[in-house]
This record gives sequence, structure tokens and C-alpha cells, in this order.
Amino acid sequence: MLTTKRQQNDMKQMMSENFNRLLEIMSRLRKDCPWDREQSLDSLQKFLVEETYECIDASQRRKEDGDQALIEELGDVLLQVVFQAEILSETHGRPIIDEIIKGLSEKLIRRHPHVFESKERLTADEVIHSWNKIKDQEKGSGPQSLSSRFSKVPKSAPSLRLAFEIGKTAGKHDFDWENSEEIFLKVLEEVKELEMAVEPAEKEEELGDLLFTLSQWARKEALEPELAAMKACQKFLNRFDEMERILEEENQTWEDCSRQKKEELWRAAKKAERQRT
Repeated sequence: MLTTKRQQNDMKQMMSENFNRLLEIMSRLRKDCPWDREQSLDSLQKFLVEETYECIDASQRRKEDGDQALIEELGDVLLQVVFQAEILSETHGRPIIDEIIKGLSEKLIRRHPHVFESKERLTADEVIHSWNKIKDQEKGSGPQSLSSRFSKVPKSAPSLRLAFEIGKTAGKHDFDWENSEEIFLKVLEEVKELEMAVEPAEKEEELGDLLFTLSQWARKEALEPELAAMKACQKFLNRFDEMERILEEENQTWEDCSRQKKEELWRAAKKAERQRT
């Protein structure tokens, strides 16, 4: 913990030097590394998505892996920001990373007037309301066409997250379910319709309706459907790892197991999971 002004200044100086060194490294890589040189904003999109998911995964596994894995993954996400900023700097002939930092700093100050201006005491919910109100004022909140109301929804987001954002935007414009109980009844209705679907195209459509509706239920329950799905996937993989561990202890292979044995291994893996938590 920093205790003196000098220590604080030394830390700020070190952080500034480390960040400037990172920018210098990135600039040199763009000049001297053939792979880095041929990258574009378009080619880097997939890496930004991959690194973001790896970062989320590391955050979720902090209990098992500690914080160091998360620190490393946060660095990889930062690399994508610095990389794209460097490409933009080459295009525009000015240090875009400076604009990014300056713009973000100013936005944080503008949208936290209770901290930087009035010192007003707000609850967390009131802070969110204030943030959204200021954001709407900045973006302009005049009359909009029905389609333009959804223009800010990130269409490249994962499907469950996209459904979440569409529902949130619709809710802002007074087109939403009243509560999660009402949505859950709709979920049951969609399950029934999926069950009754016959043709592949019909099944696909009904499955989409079900996933969309489940995302709205999650939104009303203040849950992130995309994260929930990711955690479910990771839970399956963890249980499978446990099943393989048990098989190794028993000197058996997966190929040796009957379907009944595999079900027993699954139950054992679930039991071990509950004991760990």
C-alpha cells in the first residue's frame, strides 16, 4: 500500500514508462515483423473476440488458477487495443491511443457528476440511471424512427448477448414484458412449440424463439445469458476432466466403458464438483 507522496509519484512514473515502452514495441513490430505488418483492423477482429473470451474464462477460473492467469489475459486484451490504435495512428498520422485515453477519461468524468462535481450521494441503481440519462443527452434523444431505435445495438455481438441488448433497447421504448414470471410463461409456450415442430426449418425457428425468450427472462433476472452459457460449457468440460481422472485411477479407458459406466462416471464427477464447492 502506498503511504507517501513520493512513492505515489514513483509508481506513476514507472507506469508511464511501462506504457510508453509498450507503445514503442508495438510501433517497432509494425515496422519490422512481417506478420504484424500485414495485419489490418479487419484481420484483428477475430483476435479481439478470442482474447476477450479467454479473459472472461480466466476471470471465471480465478478460484482454481489464481489471479496471474487473468493478469496475463488482460494484457492480451490490452495488446489488441494498442495494436488497433497503432494501425489507426498510421492511417491518420497522429497518436490515436492518446485520443482513446483522453476521450475515455473525459467520458468517465462527464458521466460521474456525483463524484467529480456535486459529490451527491447516489445508490448504485441511481448511478446507472444517471449514466444512461447523460448518455442519451450526449447521443441526442430527439424523435426516432422505429428501426433507428435499434441502430446502436451491437449486431456483431454473440447471439444471446444480441438478444439481451435488443430486449433492453425495446424495454427503454416501452415494449417489454412486465416481469420475469410473465416471460417464463412464454418460455414454456416456446418449449411446447419446439416440441411440436416437425420440419428442420420449423425446429430451427422455434429453437431461435426459445433462446431469444430465455435471454429476455435472463435480462429481467439481471443475469447475463452469454456468461451463463459459457459457464455451463465450462462445467461440462470440468466434469469430463474429472471423469477421465477417475478412469485413470481405475486403469480404464473411455473406449472400455459401457454407456451405463459413463453415466456412473458423470454422477461421480457431479458429486466431486459439489464437494469442491
